[in-house]
Amino acid sequence: MEHIAAFMILIACSDDYQTCAEQPAPVVAYETVRQCEADLSPSIRMMITVEQGHALGKCVEIDPALFYEDAEIVWDVSAEGDLEVVLELINPEMTSPALAQSGPTDETRRLN
Repeated sequence: MEHIAAFMILIACSDDYQTCAEQPAPVVAYETVRQCEADLSPSIRMMITVEQGHALGKCVEIDPALFYEDAEIVWDVSAEGDLEVVLELINPEMTSPALAQSGPTDETRRLN
């Protein structure tokens, strides 16, 4: 059984960041954040060849136990092009702080 430690999120945005949409990642989940980060830049570059505007991406570390929980990936792109990502559990009975999120030290990779 694999140990899931991270997932990649890819977002394509218009030039003014007013319209953004999630794009498919090359892999569902990664065993390490390092593996995800190794795929991040090439994935963003590939997206740019297909999409116009801005391409954003981030690797998000998660608790492996949460991979099979009902959760929602919530993301937001600021007017400056900063990508924020949080994983929220759908089951309201489970109370757990910060299950997964991109921290301030995580660098959003962006290619314009």
